[in-house]
Amino acid sequence: MAEFKTPVKKPNPLSSDKITIPPSPFLNRLGYGTGVSVMQLVRSPRAGQIRSPWALKMINKRVKPCKVYSERLQAEADLLQRMDHPNIVGFRAFDKTKILYLGMEACDISLGDMIEKRVEADCEPFSPKQMLKVALDISGALDYLHTKMQILHGDMKSYNILVNGDFVICKLCDYGVTLPLDENGVFDKEKSNKALYYGTEAWSAPEVIQGGPITSKTDLFPFGLTLWEMMALSPPHSLTDQDETMDESVVSVDSACDSEMSFSEQFEKYGTRPPIPANISEKSYSDPLMLFYCCTEEAPASRPSAAQLHRVAEEMMLRGD
Repeated sequence: MAEFKTPVKKPNPLSSDKITIPPSPFLNRLGYGTGVSVMQLVRSPRAGQIRSPWALKMINKRVKPCKVYSERLQAEADLLQRMDHPNIVGFRAFDKTKILYLGMEACDISLGDMIEKRVEADCEPFSPKQMLKVALDISGALDYLHTKMQILHGDMKSYNILVNGDFVICKLCDYGVTLPLDENGVFDKEKSNKALYYGTEAWSAPEVIQGGPITSKTDLFPFGLTLWEMMALSPPHSLTDQDETMDESVVSVDSACDSEMSFSEQFEKYGTRPPIPANISEKSYSDPLMLFYCCTEEAPASRPSAAQLHRVAEEMMLRGD
């Protein structure tokens, strides 16, 4: 007779270790989004063992109570606990008893924050190798989302890419505005109570700005703009016409907000491919530039799938080594 083993009750994935969350002023803020803040929680050692820190996404206390934000946080927690991919931020906990929070794997820094720091330090754009690493890791995450989970990320941009070390690994985060996809990669309205794509306008694809079918390719256009961010060290479409032709193509986020470009002029550029910064060598950056051009094709059918992008980025990385 086979050896009998006492059944072990599996823990509820949404009920984790009881943790005490100190007041916000004692937490290090990692980032923020619409209606939420992301704070770092350094957990106390247990049984002499050091425990890894968590990133806590919580409703921002400065905003008025809104059911939409809490529902998004709940939906993101439900989704994260079902996902398992090395390039997707890991689920840790979810609690809504006292303080509503989503606990996630803590990474070193977002790509958006890295861009800001490079601007402050007056550094050069990211290297082609670093750009290819981002392309490799995040295309893998997008392929997993589009094909395995059948969802559209819906808000691709540098601030939703987390980086550990010197681009040792990149992870995709923020799943509060995802949309379901059908087996053909088209937005499945029958499975969603959301009628709109919520992404960030400056990163949005032409079909979002002009109105058109939302598909998995809608994530690829803003990812192409994210590669552009790594060259321009600026949010998409934030440079003035003068800035786009001058040698100093690196502009800080703050100065971009103070641009002389009117809102209507800026909005007209949304959903288009921005010009390559003047200080970027087409020879040195030939590989990442090819990915950028492919992803930012106006017609969705002309853009690669995430799987195709991943294969090409992998070939480019191997060729570079």
